[in-house]
Amino acid sequence: MSANSGAIGLAKHELETPALCLDLDAYRRNVDRMATVLRAARVAWRPHMKGQKAPQLATLALEAGAIGVTCATLYEAEAMADAGVESILLAHETVGARKQRRLARLAGRCGLISATDSHAHLAQLGEAARAEGVTIPVLIELNVGMNRCGIEPGESAIDLVSAAVVTPGIRLAGLMGWEGHAVKEPGEDKSAKIAAAMSALVETAERCRAEGFEIAIVSAAGSGTFLDATRTAGITEVQAGGGVFSDLNYRKWGLTDHEFALTVVTRVASRPTPTRIIVDAGFKTMSVQHGLPQPLIGAPVRSVVLSAEHGTIELESPDDSLRVGDVVEFVPGYTDSTVCLHDEMCALRGGLLEAVWRIPGRTGR
Repeated sequence: MSANSGAIGLAKHELETPALCLDLDAYRRNVDRMATVLRAARVAWRPHMKGQKAPQLATLALEAGAIGVTCATLYEAEAMADAGVESILLAHETVGARKQRRLARLAGRCGLISATDSHAHLAQLGEAARAEGVTIPVLIELNVGMNRCGIEPGESAIDLVSAAVVTPGIRLAGLMGWEGHAVKEPGEDKSAKIAAAMSALVETAERCRAEGFEIAIVSAAGSGTFLDATRTAGITEVQAGGGVFSDLNYRKWGLTDHEFALTVVTRVASRPTPTRIIVDAGFKTMSVQHGLPQPLIGAPVRSVVLSAEHGTIELESPDDSLRVGDVVEFVPGYTDSTVCLHDEMCALRGGLLEAVWRIPGRTGR
């Protein structure tokens, strides 16, 4: 059931709350900023949809020049393909025989590329591809410092590249890496760590080419790192996605010129004291991952505390300007982990509701 599908044309303050709201004009300006930077760097854009989710946003990015999208889960990738997206990077090692067969079937109906980082996983993908009668393009994922997934750069990676070339059902498409360990680093430390990570990725690509392997794609970089990562020659595409929304963390991580395009709209449910405001949304609506959301109100705020379905705002001093039923808008601390708490996204233009989009692919399936 949709809370706001019958509210098209109404103003933001008339929506049922809590509501996840996207300012389409601010969103498009953020998209254009990212696309402009990447065009200048001559690097392709394959935005990550793990935090955006709605396929309509993928369509807007493609219209702005993106070559495709990146997904974190097979469920996300299937949702994007169902919406007509033709080029999808599944930047995760999908495991389990049944799920790998789903992946192979998806590769048969769109331009799917899968990450892989081990001989065992590569062999499993090849088996699934052969069972479905398809070929699965792969990017070999390198560990460039994140210490999560990824084979080590250099000889180990080259050995896996050589295995991919001879595995039936597999086509080598290139390499990828994720320099997420550098996101929270300050200033020059961040730039240095990103440069080292990108150098390891590009140098391995060059060594592979020197040994006769075709490396068409060298993929990397998120919203908090792409400004530095694109300074390294040899990166062919970046996966930066969530920055098109912006939030408190993306601002902190370097996207200082981006606008807050995504907010959670709530209502005042109670005013127990002149310094306390209770809203109708808590941590089941606004993520606390990477920090609390920020209420956009005029009065100075002492603290914000979220419980399951309530948000408690304590003011620095008494203020009665917000009353029961009034709207309070919050900027998420982290949009990636806020979007997945909602079933729908309200798309507004000029403060009026233009569309309500379903948010598919919210689980890890």
